[in-house]
Amino acid sequence: MKLTSQRGLLSDALQLVSRAVTGRSTLPILSNVLLEVKGDRLRLLTSDLEMWVDCTIPASDTAEGAITLPAKILNEVVASLPEAEVRIAAEDGNAVTLSCGKSRYAIQGLAAEEFPAPPEPAGGGSLTVPQAGLRRLVRSTEFAASADETRAILAGILLIWDSHRLSLVATNMHRLAIDSMMLDSGPTEQVRTVVPARAMREVLRSLSAEPEPNARLHLGENQAVFDLGHVTITSRIIEGQFPNYERVIPAEAEHTLRADRHELLAALRRADIVARTEGDKVILRLQPASLLIEAESAEIGRAHEEVPIELEGEQTEIAFNAEYLIEALEVIAEERAQIDLTGPLSPGVLKPVPAERGESHFIYIIMPMQLT
Repeated sequence: MKLTSQRGLLSDALQLVSRAVTGRSTLPILSNVLLEVKGDRLRLLTSDLEMWVDCTIPASDTAEGAITLPAKILNEVVASLPEAEVRIAAEDGNAVTLSCGKSRYAIQGLAAEEFPAPPEPAGGGSLTVPQAGLRRLVRSTEFAASADETRAILAGILLIWDSHRLSLVATNMHRLAIDSMMLDSGPTEQVRTVVPARAMREVLRSLSAEPEPNARLHLGENQAVFDLGHVTITSRIIEGQFPNYERVIPAEAEHTLRADRHELLAALRRADIVARTEGDKVILRLQPASLLIEAESAEIGRAHEEVPIELEGEQTEIAFNAEYLIEALEVIAEERAQIDLTGPLSPGVLKPVPAERGESHFIYIIMPMQLT
């Protein structure tokens, strides 16, 4: 096996696939990256047996073959090389020589035959979606998934393919993010799949923001496959019952405020400097023409912010986790945001205010905190 590749291109591919490498496995092969040359293409594959990241880049001066090399070492070496062509050639046994300019390395690897291939998904269904649309859905939901992997189902994102709509849902039971996009066609029966948020974040990093490229998804019974053209990410499915999120969505609002998203976000970020030592708690006091944002800390002091708003309904007050509000406001693209409330002990609903003739499917539910 041998190949020549541009250093920057090879380094980017190694950084991409290295995120699937785990340092906790007892299998040495899973610390390696598979390099496989076919024709004028170099394939790089990594896995932790829960997620596979498969990337292909162009190569020249090739000889077909395959080997696995330590992912961390190879990544660090290539990243530190000068910007020039990198040549990799197999030596006797499972060793390769890597050269670039006046740099030359001999790296010991393991046989390619030992590396676990990505599983083939069974059952489920396949759909094609614009990468930019899928990128928006993942970005607007993944942050709401739980970081506590002891409750695995909450550390995942629910994908629902139903009729002409693809929806993504994430929750940690204190907040809930939902976003969806319309499709040209749908399955005869609803497809529901829970994919680990970690895998969805890798999908997000690889998705294009341009409108043209499409992504091919296969939502199988045991695996989900995201074919993004230059990279394919295969992930295991999380088994279990996803929470019945629809029951926590308030049916109607008694108080509605609308504000400039940037002004509201900036005020919350400042108030959270004080609030973060008290569990990020901020109190929102709705006035006829302004929103008062207050925080208090025994260690730091007090914060008071005032944001102009449009208010429908009576004056009221409620306490929320500032960080939860900030993270949701950061993923909204629209200029204005809306918060619907029904009472100080009921969930609040945050959503964008669409531009004229626009439409948004993003809904964010946040549980309140105790006022006192």
